[in-house]
Amino acid sequence: MDYYDDTLNDHERFERRQLAQDRDRRRQGVLSIDEQRAAQIVRALREQHIVDVQPEGQLLIHTPTGTKFEDDRALVYFHRGWQAADDSDS
Repeated sequence: MDYYDDTLNDHERFERRQLAQDRDRRRQGVLSIDEQRAAQIVRALREQHIVDVQPEGQLLIHTPTGTKFEDDRALVYFHRGWQAADDSDS
């Protein structure tokens, strides 16, 4: 075994990437979200305490990661990606 060979887990990373791409293809409807739908999703995420609002800067904060957003749609797309990555890790 070569301790300097960082390609040992390439097949696992490749497989995870393929599974994520397959999942994304099945969720084609998720990829196009209008402003109204994004606002509904953000409200639901706020109720679940996944999103917090910073009133002074009018920013939305994705609580699990601390990432800040100015736009509902950007936050929703980010959260969906974060959720997919989190699901693939389990």
